[in-house]
Amino acid sequence: MFWNKKKKLPITEEDKIWVDEDLNWLKTEFGHDHFMEIRTITPTKDFYERTFDGTEKDAEFILERTMELMNIQNVDINLEFFSDSPIEMADGTILTTPADLDGSWESASGTYEQTENGTIISIEIRQLKNPISLIATISHELAHQILLGEKRIEENDEYLTDLTAIVYGFGIFIGNSQFNFSSFSTNGGFGWQSSSQGYLPQQIIAYSMAWLSKNRNEKTDYSQYLNKSMKKYFDQSFEWLIENER
Repeated sequence: MFWNKKKKLPITEEDKIWVDEDLNWLKTEFGHDHFMEIRTITPTKDFYERTFDGTEKDAEFILERTMELMNIQNVDINLEFFSDSPIEMADGTILTTPADLDGSWESASGTYEQTENGTIISIEIRQLKNPISLIATISHELAHQILLGEKRIEENDEYLTDLTAIVYGFGIFIGNSQFNFSSFSTNGGFGWQSSSQGYLPQQIIAYSMAWLSKNRNEKTDYSQYLNKSMKKYFDQSFEWLIENER
């Protein structure tokens, strides 16, 4: 009967397999005790005690605080800013960005680079207007530091990078962010760019969060923080995990 219909996952079995494998790899890599003690980060003053005003000081505060939350220690990370917006000159002409000219990407949100002068995270200046997106971007770039900077992997893996930020509790920010993110390569670094298709869709982000919530026996009330589609996918995933994985 319809009321006995089994719950369905919002992701494919193929995606479930690799997500489970990557999450379990991160659990082993970080150590069971540390992995299990990580808390979900919520968009509240419990985690980011600041009134944001859209300045570069906001990004500096978020970088420092997010490094604490992601257990990144004993490393100096330089924060820089750039703009991909067209520039209006004094004579009224508009200077467009390389992105506008070749159409290869829409807008970079942030980049991570390891250079001879140290580690640099660069933030597109418009990110300062949206703390949720800014936190999502910075947590992603710091996940590169955890994986590449700490030499846990040798080659960049964007799927694993996204999952690392989610493992460290930033799924709400990444899932709710107004952008879908994909990546691009720079000389010596990697970054996010906004586009219509991201490396991790909301369904996989939500499933990963549900997997973590169940395995960590979390008590976070996600309904307070997730947008409508994220909440739907999270609830579907969590209910399926409860029903099928003992």
